[in-house]
Amino acid sequence: MAFKGKLIGALLGSLAGPMGTILGGLVGHLYDRATEERDATGRIGQRWRGIEDSISAAQLDFLTSLIGLSIAVANADRHVRISQIEALKAFFRQNFPYSQEDHRIIQAVIDETFVNRDRLDVDALASYYRLSSSPAGRLLLLRLLFKIAEADKRGISDAEEQLIRRIAAALRIDAASFASVAAEFKHEDNRAYRILGVSPDASNEQIRSAYRRLAAQYHPDTVANLGEEFTEVAEEKIKLINEAYGEIRTQRGF
Repeated sequence: MAFKGKLIGALLGSLAGPMGTILGGLVGHLYDRATEERDATGRIGQRWRGIEDSISAAQLDFLTSLIGLSIAVANADRHVRISQIEALKAFFRQNFPYSQEDHRIIQAVIDETFVNRDRLDVDALASYYRLSSSPAGRLLLLRLLFKIAEADKRGISDAEEQLIRRIAAALRIDAASFASVAAEFKHEDNRAYRILGVSPDASNEQIRSAYRRLAAQYHPDTVANLGEEFTEVAEEKIKLINEAYGEIRTQRGF
């Protein structure tokens, strides 16, 4: 089974260009570690193994895409700062409960990707992730790109937002969903309406319908295959949706 991790790294390299080569070591390490942990449990049913292999692949696809695209966004204006890379490392340390060894490898991959940032093929990486993920996984990736871009002291620059918009297009994320995610990170007038993806003159029933649609779209169960750490991020989005809906209900009295 140890060879499978290396094969996944090679596959990623062939599909995602330079990014796959850079991240192949991470992919192999995490996949092989997951396999060893699974074998240690003694659960050897073929059906159970197949499910776990699929879940591990989804998690690895997500992590590699997130790291590569995050650094591409930080480099959007060709003036990436060390502080942005440190913010990215801190984001992983604070949000993902991996082991020290896993974090050490992730941090090394971030450094290596930073060095090779001008070689990143953003469109190829986004297209690869689109083909290997679910709609919910794509929305989660988009939201995390915004969160990581915002982590830098300068906030989200115009160049970064434009690149995130381009990535969203490559992921085939529709304009309404993009606007709903982007609204979280902009404190503008009618923010609650923007988060729900409706106009301030929408009817109460249209608002209720938008709320139900988003609650289903962003339910944490839709990204459960990516692991507990990612369902927690999805729960943050549900909380924002609930807060926006509650704010509008209070304003309108329904």
